[in-house]
Amino acid sequence: MAQPFSLPDFYVPYPARLNPHVEAARAHTRQWARSMGMLEGSGIWEEKDLEAHDYALLCAYTHPD
Repeated sequence: MAQPFSLPDFYVPYPARLNPHVEAARAHTRQWARSMGMLEGSGIWEEKDLEAHDYALLCAYTHPD
């Protein structure tokens, strides 16, 4: 399937960096979601859904330091 649009080249003058605590953030996110009642049986998410979104990875790239 062809893409409906094309993305331009982006000039990024600095390299992408990843926060070294991403795995700890993933574990904390799972624990938090579970403690808030957002996972299994809640009708909101299953753990695999939360992992698929990978919010910790997003945060690790946007807050590398």
